[in-house]
Parts: sequence; structure tokens; C-alpha cells
Amino acid sequence: MNMYEHLKGKRLLALDIGKKRIGIAVCDILHITTTPLHTIDQGPAVQQEILNIIKREQIGGVIIGIPKEAKGQTNSIIKDIKNMEKFLRAQLSIDVYLHDESFSSKDAVMHMVAAGRSKKHRQDKAAIDRTAAAIILRSFLDEYDV
Repeated sequence: MNMYEHLKGKRLLALDIGKKRIGIAVCDILHITTTPLHTIDQGPAVQQEILNIIKREQIGGVIIGIPKEAKGQTNSIIKDIKNMEKFLRAQLSIDVYLHDESFSSKDAVMHMVAAGRSKKHRQDKAAIDRTAAAIILRSFLDEYDV
């Protein structure tokens, strides 16, 4: 049995955590579409904002992007990702997973080009972060056949 089987039929949320912003994306309950949702600027209220979004969007699981090469690293962004994971696990009764986000921002720009987005839109870092979160979520869904 697939260890992620229990996630089927639940809306999932993905976070692309960066130094300045956090990109957020969600999927539908059938896991057919992943949609860039919000970008939140990093700051003191960011954790509460994420909890509010999880509640409002009726989320059943959270996927947090982490660079694959980060295994064993302790740079500041990895610390931020691990801190968010720890916070969400403590606050929520839903599953929280870390998933490889290597190249998600680069893939986001390529995805935006393929979708015919304007150059101005492709240079919008918040739009890139939201799209990267959607790519992380799609990658998780595809990899684990959820």
C-alpha cells in the first residue's frame, strides 16, 4: 500500500520558502490541478498567516519544499524550512512533509514561458514563488502517486 494513500481526497498545500517571500499553492481534492495561491512576505506574522490559509482552504496536508542538496546542511534557509516544519507539526493535526524543491524556481520560469506569460509577469518574483510552490506540489503528487 502507498504510504501516502491517506492523502487522497484531501486538499494539499505547498510552501516554497525563501528569504523574502513564501510562495503558496494548493491542489483540488482529486489532485488534478495545482494552483498558485498566494505569496506572503517574510515577517513576524508569517506563521499565523499560513495557519489561517490552511484553515480557510480546508487543507488536509502540507508539503514544504527543501533543496535536495540540503541534506545535512544547516544554512539559514534550511533552518527556516526546518523551523516552519517543526512549527506546523506542533500546531496542526494534519501531515507535514518535506519534498525536494531543487530547480523549482527555474522550472517555474520555464513553465510561465510555456504558458505564454509576458516577460513582465515572468520577472515578478512573487509570481515565480507561487508557481514554484505549484511545481513542488505537482512533483510530490506525481512522485508518490497521490
